[in-house]
Amino acid sequence: MNRRRFLQFATASASLGITGCSDSEGVPADRLKRLARGVNMSHWFAQAPFSRATLQSRHTADEFRALRQTGLTHVRLPLDPYVLFSERNPARLDADRLPLLDAALDMILQADLAVIVELHPEDRFVDRLATDDGFVDAVAQFWRALATHLSARDPGLVFLEALNEAHFDNPPRWEAVLRRFLAAMREGAPRHTLIASGDGWASIDGLVQLTPVADRNVVYNFHFYEPFEFTHQGATWGYDMWRHYRGVPYPVDAERIQAALSLIDNPRAREEIRFYGMSGWGATRIAQRLDQAAAWGAQHDVPLTCNEFGVYRLITTPADRIAWLSDVRTALERRRIGWAMWDYAGGFSLTRDGMNDRRLDEETLQALGLQ
Repeated sequence: MNRRRFLQFATASASLGITGCSDSEGVPADRLKRLARGVNMSHWFAQAPFSRATLQSRHTADEFRALRQTGLTHVRLPLDPYVLFSERNPARLDADRLPLLDAALDMILQADLAVIVELHPEDRFVDRLATDDGFVDAVAQFWRALATHLSARDPGLVFLEALNEAHFDNPPRWEAVLRRFLAAMREGAPRHTLIASGDGWASIDGLVQLTPVADRNVVYNFHFYEPFEFTHQGATWGYDMWRHYRGVPYPVDAERIQAALSLIDNPRAREEIRFYGMSGWGATRIAQRLDQAAAWGAQHDVPLTCNEFGVYRLITTPADRIAWLSDVRTALERRRIGWAMWDYAGGFSLTRDGMNDRRLDEETLQALGLQ
């Protein structure tokens, strides 16, 4: 697709909206109920090698039944597009791996859990979308094919999410790409509910810059990990300073900030945590931040979900993590915003020790209001 054709499509979609929605009254209430409480199944069909053994045997039917018994209503299934996508023939889904995805969806649905199928690529894939119109066209063809395949499944239980954490640093460009994807998804799955997020890593700031599409059968999503100084302390990916943070408390407490500073040897990281100590992060500030998303949703009369939030567990004080999870979950539910914790058995896990001990962690369940 050349740039002129892409801009013509973006302009048309912005003015006319997305066609093909079967529900002009909005997302059915029973579907929003299904999006109320969830967890992300990371490192399975994304963030992991594409081996048949990994795709086939990472999780069991018993695990999904146990998740449903806690009161969870859905799971979010990150899907690296390259599991099924070939740029040479984007409208053809990989015939060898597609049955593995179908088997995973069957297992989830048989446990009476709904599922969000979302594209979860590596950063270089997203970077190409930000600049390459031909690649956007190829991915749109892929989405049309995948949505068509998934359209045979119950639209009350299967949701389709356009892309995980776009980070174009160019909201108008992302909005045009998003509309392109939503149009292709709607062509393939006329009855299913779609999920869309803003630029800026699906942040609240990115969300509030979006103009909702005319298609009313769309849920708008954001991710929430604020304050990152707390939730990502010790993380070795992303922002370089995260790996230097130690002992960062939640909520902010002056005495504990001083203790944290004594543990941090990087001068820049020390300064950032000193500044964090003046930020006032606690339940009230979390509520105020989420009010910004809720106000945007109310302004546009569209439903919201927060399908990623969590705390990296490596060095975080467990009681602080539980307090943050409880505060965020409570604030979301008070605003009638559905949620999905990141993640089930990774570094932020709902389990006791990732994949090493997959028994569900009782304190985390309690923080999430689950059994």
